[in-house]
Amino acid sequence: MPAEEPSLMNSSPRHPIGVPSQLFAGSRGRVAEAYRRLGLTCVRLTPSFPGFRFHDPAHFTPERCRAVAQPFLAAGLSVACVSGSVNLMDPDPSRRQRGIQRLHAVLRHARDFATPFVVTETGSLSPDSPCEPYAPNGSPAAWTELRLIVSLAVEVAADHGATLLLQADPAHVLASAEAALRLADKVHNPHLGFVMDPARFLMGYQPEEWAGEMERVFERLGPLAPVAFAKDLCLDGEGVTMPRAGRGDLDYAQFLRLLGRYQPAAPIILEHLRPEEAEAAQVYVEKFMNPD
Repeated sequence: MPAEEPSLMNSSPRHPIGVPSQLFAGSRGRVAEAYRRLGLTCVRLTPSFPGFRFHDPAHFTPERCRAVAQPFLAAGLSVACVSGSVNLMDPDPSRRQRGIQRLHAVLRHARDFATPFVVTETGSLSPDSPCEPYAPNGSPAAWTELRLIVSLAVEVAADHGATLLLQADPAHVLASAEAALRLADKVHNPHLGFVMDPARFLMGYQPEEWAGEMERVFERLGPLAPVAFAKDLCLDGEGVTMPRAGRGDLDYAQFLRLLGRYQPAAPIILEHLRPEEAEAAQVYVEKFMNPD
């Protein structure tokens, strides 16, 4: 079980805390006001609001992107990252190409959204779901395709002062911290990074292994992961679940201590929660930070 007392966290700095913008419904201003009211300090920005849809690359212009970010900046928030979520490994060639083109558009305009960081997942080759495990995801052919797709996207990022952050998932082609490090070594570009997401990285391990594996994940991937996603982890007779922070057994004292060591300025994005749970999750995570 995780430690509950903040006194154990005597070396962690205070990180900006936010949630995905799609957690709240409504206009840009209404969503930004919800953040301000809760005392959140950053946002994972998904560019989709009434009157501001970004389905096609042509929708991305400097003016439209800045207009989406502006209410959040005016509310005193920083934009931790912008979501460029697509299935990079979509088995349908035409859908894959459209998704890649959209990701490139997000990368070109990341700075217009007031952040250098664009987050996406690699997805799965499964014909049924981009979130479903599929044996060919681990094939050499899939790895080669992923490396080529990411290499091209990172070139776009570098040309526009952005950084592509990939989020690993056991069901995806990029399935683990080891895979992330391998990809970083092959692509070898400072404009490629990763999301630090301990709950996902520890999914395949037993609870007694979590502490040691978290140390190893941070040692290897921490320097390459400037944004953290925070949810919890439970393993029981029914399998693995990832509820919101404070509803599982992940050691947040260790999480915040290691994050402070390797990425002292990293924003933390709370995940797997409902709007009414945002405040409780924020309070829980803040217990493990120093006041100042």
